[in-house]
Amino acid sequence: MSILLPNRYLKPADSLAVHAAELYRVMPPASSVGAGWASYRSLFGALPFERFVLTLDVLVGLGVVRLEGQQLVKVAEGAA
Repeated sequence: MSILLPNRYLKPADSLAVHAAELYRVMPPASSVGAGWASYRSLFGALPFERFVLTLDVLVGLGVVRLEGQQLVKVAEGAA
C-alpha cells in the first residue's frame, strides 16, 4: 500500500504528498533540519521522525528542497 498519494485506504491528510506540500508552505527559505522537524511536529503532531524523513525525501525528489550541510534550502524557481 502506498503512502505517497491518497487512495481508498489513505486519507489525503495522511499522504506524504500533502505532508510535503504543507511543510514546504511553512518552511522559510533556509532552515536547520531541527527547525524543519519542529515545524513538522507542530503541523502533524506526534508522527515518528522516519515519517519526517520520508516527507523530506519527497521534497528533495521533486527538486524543491536541497540539503546544504545541515540546512534545508528551498530551491529557487528556474534554478533546477
